[in-house]
Amino acid sequence: MGYHIKFLPHKKSIPQWKVQFISFKKSDTQGSKAKKPKREWDIAKDRWLNAQIQLKRQEEQLRKVEETQNQFQLRHDSVLPSEFIAKFEKVFVRKSDSQTEQGLRRTTRSHVVWRAAQRMIIAVGVEPSHWVYSYRQIYEYMIVQKMSVRYAHSVLCMANFWGYFISHKMARPFLPVKSPRGYDRLRLIEANCEKISGVARASKPISPKELEKAKCCMNQRNFNWLFISVWFGLRPKEIDGLRNPELWRAETLANWRKILWVFQTKIIALPREDRWKPIPLIFSEQKFALRIIESGNFKRPLMKTMNKHFEKGTTSYAGRKGFSDLMLSKEQSFENISVWMGHSSLQRTWKSYKSRRRFHLAGYPAW
Repeated sequence: MGYHIKFLPHKKSIPQWKVQFISFKKSDTQGSKAKKPKREWDIAKDRWLNAQIQLKRQEEQLRKVEETQNQFQLRHDSVLPSEFIAKFEKVFVRKSDSQTEQGLRRTTRSHVVWRAAQRMIIAVGVEPSHWVYSYRQIYEYMIVQKMSVRYAHSVLCMANFWGYFISHKMARPFLPVKSPRGYDRLRLIEANCEKISGVARASKPISPKELEKAKCCMNQRNFNWLFISVWFGLRPKEIDGLRNPELWRAETLANWRKILWVFQTKIIALPREDRWKPIPLIFSEQKFALRIIESGNFKRPLMKTMNKHFEKGTTSYAGRKGFSDLMLSKEQSFENISVWMGHSSLQRTWKSYKSRRRFHLAGYPAW
């Protein structure tokens, strides 16, 4: 959107140009009934002066952006020589991974981490052989950027790879910078917790009561999907895979009790036969959820649907997030809950899926 000078070479009178306003916003073409709505409008001559002022402002902004890019490129070339970057990326940066092959990401995670490491190297402006003396400056950059501990570790590892690579090329010594510990790690965690935008937080849980309240104003298929999530604690991708009969099966034991077996598509480090996880149907709600699975009448809700019916910060992982506390309130053992969720250790269940604000004791109200 903006003003544009259109040259008119066949016009006999002067000036051989005119000022036009160009916009591709839907709001500017909302009333048009044409198949291809008009995108250009001529500006009256009495408004040309304002248009020229606007054009000068745009030119000034473009000039400033170009100067900033040139300065950045100079700093970039002085710290990260372009002739070595291609060789480094060929060795240390992966061109494809599981997410790019599935079409979930455009660029690999290692490439994203490498770009973040480049920004850090340029901002610090210290030669890699001297990083060991300037590690506080590197930590301060991470704290100012409010990186998570895990992301900071990945960026630092990639920067250390570059430091070793370029120091080896320049025949200089290099000592890697260790990840923040102690007080520096605490400051990094506190800075990341204060970050509001551009950060992914763990989903808030959904209880059966909260789900029941939203039932009256929610699409039935979306409700069924969340009902399966709450009472089986499955990953969102596993629930979507329940439409494929090869990814789940129901087993009936000799005592007429049933077990739902679900194939864990996320796990790739185990043999195929060890990726199946069992979930016994103990409660009537779980038996009803199995009937939903057999009918196929469920669909994952969109994020805007989740935000409309539940608290902000609630994602499709909400049912799984509350599964461990729900089962503990039903007097189930923590070891069994970890197996039903498909975790390889109790630590993963405790660290990521047990709420620190909830306890389960006789005589106290259930969740």
